Amino acid sequence: MALINCNFFSYTLGMDSSMTVLLPEKRQQPHVPNPDKKYPVLYLLHGHSDDHTSWLRKSLIELLVRDYDIIVVMPNAHRSFYTDSKHGHRYFEFFSQELPIVVSNFFPASDKREDNYVAGLSMGGYGALKLALNCPDRFVAAGCLSGAISPSEALEAASRSSMFTVSDFEDNFYNVFGGKEELAHTVNDLFHIAGELDTKDVPKPIIYHSCGKSDPLYQTNIAFRDFMLKRTSFDYTFEESDGGHDWAFWNRELPVMLRKFGIVNDAKGLEDPSFL
Repeated sequence: MALINCNFFSYTLGMDSSMTVLLPEKRQQPHVPNPDKKYPVLYLLHGHSDDHTSWLRKSLIELLVRDYDIIVVMPNAHRSFYTDSKHGHRYFEFFSQELPIVVSNFFPASDKREDNYVAGLSMGGYGALKLALNCPDRFVAAGCLSGAISPSEALEAASRSSMFTVSDFEDNFYNVFGGKEELAHTVNDLFHIAGELDTKDVPKPIIYHSCGKSDPLYQTNIAFRDFMLKRTSFDYTFEESDGGHDWAFWNRELPVMLRKFGIVNDAKGLEDPSFL
């Protein structure tokens, strides 16, 4: 894969922003002209304490997709929860409207729904589901690993564990969402938007969802699993296994999710434990 560290100006955010991008590259082969080629895109969203470099630094993503024609976009969301903040920047508008335009302008990226995927971990898992459920015309599939499914529950989990140790985590929550009561029945409420979308006669994203059984967010992930399986008709897969809220779990789940999406296949040695 070719690696691009991209800095650009976001009109929506009113400031410079960054993304790390992996581009398909036929290694050990001569470069040949292919100006009309358009590639599928996987948007990988980071967690609350990470940034746009985290997937590349801490995961196996480049090794997993190195032999496939896929663009992987890893953008910076800061601590936004991928949300139009009550007291801050319009990050949901940025991710749902502006960023896809930027990516298609800069890179040979397909804008077809069937070629666009979004996935993330923790805060990014929440963001991935939020984007796919609110914009089903844009994403064919969404992946959520250890998602902060309910931000208010994540706030409670933070108070019970050492998952988030920064002193202003609670202040940031209120700056973004305003308050717990302002989450319900809005574009920020995953249960609400999934239920609403299920009633509409429109294409719905395939969803892959997983969580470790020792994760502080396990119970809220299980609540969403039960809702999706009992109350909706989505193509929805949930997996759980031993593990916590950490990269050891996410690196185990990443190839499983990519196979579910059809981005990679089993022929590349992904079943070999030594690969992980």
